[in-house]
Amino acid sequence: MSRVLAYERVRASTLRSTWIFSSIGASLALLGAVLTNATSESVEPLPLLTYVPNAYTFLSVIFITIPFAQSFGHEYRDGTMRLTLSQFPHRSDVYFAKLLIPAALATGFAVLSTFLVAIAGTTANAAENLGSLPTVLFRIVGFTLMWGLLVAAVTALTRNLAAGIMGVLVWSLLVEQLIGLASTWFSDIDQYLPLSNGQLWLTNGNGRSGLVMLVATVVLVGLAFYRFQRHDA
Repeated sequence: MSRVLAYERVRASTLRSTWIFSSIGASLALLGAVLTNATSESVEPLPLLTYVPNAYTFLSVIFITIPFAQSFGHEYRDGTMRLTLSQFPHRSDVYFAKLLIPAALATGFAVLSTFLVAIAGTTANAAENLGSLPTVLFRIVGFTLMWGLLVAAVTALTRNLAAGIMGVLVWSLLVEQLIGLASTWFSDIDQYLPLSNGQLWLTNGNGRSGLVMLVATVVLVGLAFYRFQRHDA
């Protein structure tokens, strides 16, 4: 397993796009904080649990989790997945290495983004003190990792980098919104929409909402693992 992790670490760290996209995500979070500060000058400071999610938007999450799509998508696009599996025949090791390395990168940039946003908010008196920072970090990192794992799973299932990135985004911003309209006839349907519930957990800490997204993530990652194990590269 250590050899596969080392391979994935080198592959991810030597891609300039890994650092460029992740840095863009962190920069967008900081920009969100600046914009929030500009609109909060005449009101009371926001709780940090509200302020940080307001600045750390979907755009930041999308860019920070692009390495999850790249870990599978690049290999399928370039036709190198067969070579990788020949070098490392234990497919389960390869699969989980391709999740763990992007997860480590995403965690680092999510933590960096959270600190940048929190410092920007407290220094501008737009956010309250840093007392709730551990809770904010847990939610930001947890939401980012679940989103990234969904991106990786969709990429592995479709074998297409763009489908992994856009599939999760379109599902969140379009499909779930359309399904939510059906709540007129099915009053409980919105309780089972994973990304909408994940966003609720991020903003208000509702445990049930977080569990809905976690279950969806585990199921999709499991399906992708089954396909990766059983189907030809």
